[in-house]
Amino acid sequence: MKIITFLSDFGDRDWFVAAVKGEILKINRNVLIVDVTHKLVPYDIHFAAFLLKSVYKNFPPGTIHLAVIDPGVGSERKPSIVESGGYFFVGPDNGIFSYIYNKNSRVYRIKVKETLSSTFHARDIFGPTAAKIAKGSKPERLVVRIKDYIKFTFPKLEKKKNTIYGKVVYIDHFGNLITNIPSTIDVKVLHISKRKIFIKRFYGEGKPHEIIGVKGSSGYYEIACDQGNARDVLKAKIGLKIFAEIYSRHCDSP
Repeated sequence: MKIITFLSDFGDRDWFVAAVKGEILKINRNVLIVDVTHKLVPYDIHFAAFLLKSVYKNFPPGTIHLAVIDPGVGSERKPSIVESGGYFFVGPDNGIFSYIYNKNSRVYRIKVKETLSSTFHARDIFGPTAAKIAKGSKPERLVVRIKDYIKFTFPKLEKKKNTIYGKVVYIDHFGNLITNIPSTIDVKVLHISKRKIFIKRFYGEGKPHEIIGVKGSSGYYEIACDQGNARDVLKAKIGLKIFAEIYSRHCDSP
């Protein structure tokens, strides 16, 4: 049985998610649909791109990742399929797949004959395309390969002597601040909002309500509040600047 994951900003109070799943099941009933989340910040493509980057490899190779955060729905932006790293990705060509591209990725524009709506391409184009791939259709039969796709780069680090400068790139449900500093770098201490943050091995090693740094499961340093919410305590937002004192004299940007 093939797996289709579904990531969107549709929320859970309307019919949108169910409608997409229904169209998938019309084409292929022998599929497992896994909801990643539908409570993303509406229209925030960068936020979605990081979440997708963090989760897609947790699924078996061959999984089809349906990702629809699409503020440009109905416009000239291309509906796309991406083959990358043994996975398929289906969604709008608006940068949402930026962090999964590599030199071997193959990107395609979906052939669209007609669509029922100019506002619901997840139901009319992306869901059915994912279902067809899960049923065995080759992307080449559904699409035309392209090389001019939208890609933004992951926020880069800056380094001066034994200090590196980064930023918050994601904030999770618990209020943990995920940075763009890879956990492979040996960090002494983080600085954010005029606070000095010490690195701990795990969340519970900090004192209750202490702001700490940890090597997060996403592969980057996180700033957390033990049994609390670092976002609220620090009044933090995505893009907040941070800097780190490091042990190593060498630092590679991700």
